[in-house]
Amino acid sequence: MGWLDSATDRSARRWLSRMGEELQSGWRALSQPALRRLFDQHLERIADTLRDEERLVDRAVPTTQLVLIAGHAYDIRRQALREGWQPPRTEADWTTDEWFGLRLLACYELASREPRGPRPARRHSDWFSIVGLIRGSRPG
Repeated sequence: MGWLDSATDRSARRWLSRMGEELQSGWRALSQPALRRLFDQHLERIADTLRDEERLVDRAVPTTQLVLIAGHAYDIRRQALREGWQPPRTEADWTTDEWFGLRLLACYELASREPRGPRPARRHSDWFSIVGLIRGSRPG
């Protein structure tokens, strides 16, 4: 890998991290079984899409999985915003109709599994409870 790959990975990671911050309430919402099932389906479909893209698209310059995932997420988010989508702000705002948000969360999850990916999202309620105890209050 050359310096260009490193620079594109850094750029992809930064963009994904900003997007992940926007969707933070979604991780807690995934405790709902119906949302979790849909999220898992998105993970599978994105992985399939990326495999197909790698197989079918001949690139002059090879790219990393992280960059491919970020590109997919960017396209999804751009389409969502064009259609008037707004990121759900609270856990209660996440419903089974939240296709764009779930798709973007799945992109983030796949990216976080990559060697140069963004940090895995903190999504376990136990973590929030522990932090709340340490700080003396529960985070909101």
